Order: sequence, then C-alpha cells, then structure tokens
Amino acid sequence: MQSSGTDAELVPQFSGRRPLAIDLFAGVGGLSLGFEQAGFDVVAAVEYDPVHAAVHTYNFPLTAVLCQDISRLSCAQLHEHVLNGMQAHRQGSSRWDGEVDVIFGGPPCQGFSTMGKRLVDDTRNQLVFHFFRIISELRPRYFVMENVPGMVAGKHSSILARLIIEFEEIGYTVAHPPTILNAAN
Repeated sequence: MQSSGTDAELVPQFSGRRPLAIDLFAGVGGLSLGFEQAGFDVVAAVEYDPVHAAVHTYNFPLTAVLCQDISRLSCAQLHEHVLNGMQAHRQGSSRWDGEVDVIFGGPPCQGFSTMGKRLVDDTRNQLVFHFFRIISELRPRYFVMENVPGMVAGKHSSILARLIIEFEEIGYTVAHPPTILNAAN
C-alpha cells in the first residue's frame, strides 16, 4: 500500500475516536501490541493465568485487564472493564456508544497443535466457542481469531467448520478457506 500521509491516517477513525479493541486470551499482550501499534485503543483484555495477566497489565497500563476464565466471563463484566479502559485511554473525555470495532484473541492451541496429543475432546478446544459467545453478544464490527495450523487438519477441522458456520449464522463473513499465515511474512 502506498500512502503520502502518516501511518495514523491509514487507521480508520470512528466517530472522531481511535478504533476500540478488546483482547481475549490476551497472554502478555503480543496481539495487543500489534493492534496498539496499528492505531487501536486496546481498552480491555481477558487472561486466565494470573502471571500473564500481571505482565499484560505491566505492558499495557491503560488497558483494563481482567484475570478470569473466559468460560465464566459475562459480557456485563467485560462491559465494565471496557468502560474502565476507555476512561484510562481518554481520561473520561468521551462516552462509549456500546460499539466495539474489533475483538481479537488466540484461544488455547494445545488441543489443536501437531506438537501435542491432538485430542479432539480436549476441553481447551471448546474455548473457541466461548470466543464466539463473546463475539455474538458484543457484536464487534470485526473479529480476528488466531490459532495453529493443526486446527484445519484431521478431525479438528470439524470444530473449525462448526465455528465458521456459527459465525456466519450471526451475520459475519469468514474467509474461505481459512488462511494459514506465516507471521514472518
């Protein structure tokens, strides 16, 4: 892409504000860093592991980090953290209209990875459907889900196929076939 302007001009503006993002399965914030560098305000993050949540908080002091199991997370709790994160990012200077521009995350990959046992019934595999639940309730403009190539292989591909159908049934367009990207590129 060619641009005669600044990088900030490449990021879409919504209602005079920077795009608002939420990070699920946040870890220490690798995806948050990319989205922040791209011009988004990552106002809330959810991470199950307390050590990773603490590091995420350290790395992103303006983000409201919630240390909780996403399978027990209500959208009301997440909504409260979004408001707290917005206040930290904007010092309370703007009101939230309830719109989320993007929700992104990398649900646990251990059950899908070719490096592990690849058990289809690994309970961690079901966390992708909790990612879906949050998306379906908050209805962001976009979502990005990152996982490992093993998710599209063998019996595990049925989990991904079901997930794609569920996203499409609530109105999202999902790229077909799912793309395996090399982060180095």
